[in-house]
Amino acid sequence: TGRPFICHAVGAASSVAHFDQSVDLVLAAMFHAAYDGGQYPDGKSSRRTDAHRKWLEQKIGPRVEGLVARVVGLKFDTGDPERIVDKGVPTGDEDILFLALAHEVDDLADGGLAFAPKYGQSIRSRVAACATLARNLGRENLAATIEGYGARYETMAWAAPLQETKLVGFQMTPNLRTYIKLRRHKLRGESIEVL
Repeated sequence: TGRPFICHAVGAASSVAHFDQSVDLVLAAMFHAAYDGGQYPDGKSSRRTDAHRKWLEQKIGPRVEGLVARVVGLKFDTGDPERIVDKGVPTGDEDILFLALAHEVDDLADGGLAFAPKYGQSIRSRVAACATLARNLGRENLAATIEGYGARYETMAWAAPLQETKLVGFQMTPNLRTYIKLRRHKLRGESIEVL
């Protein structure tokens, strides 16, 4: 949709706040991309180094930093929710799965997956798996919300006139070097959107 990334961070945190009043979980959702898209005082990004961990801990506390690190460690890409439904949620990871599912609500809510379908052209099985996982966590309201937003994607004909034919995904550019690299790819006609 082209909205600034900070809007997604706030959206993910707002989703968590809607379904759970834990301040630690809300903060973890707000900073969920700190290790894969954050910019640190040392000028480096996209890594959980000791220096980055200590710096982030000073800002948001060790418990929230630990949640952020665990969220980054959870594989929740294409096919992963379906895999987790089949294998079951590892004991002790219920809070991290909840964060991933609340994050999913923001991904679904703005219609952006119709424009840059990072999970493929059909996300029906993903939505169903996410709803099942939410129910397994005892969060019926979250499951119903995921299904409600997921229904928008049953037919994406409404989005067809707005879609760019080359766009198949996006990547955040945490620094100028990465931006220049991705911009070169875009100029060569490769299907990436530089935001």
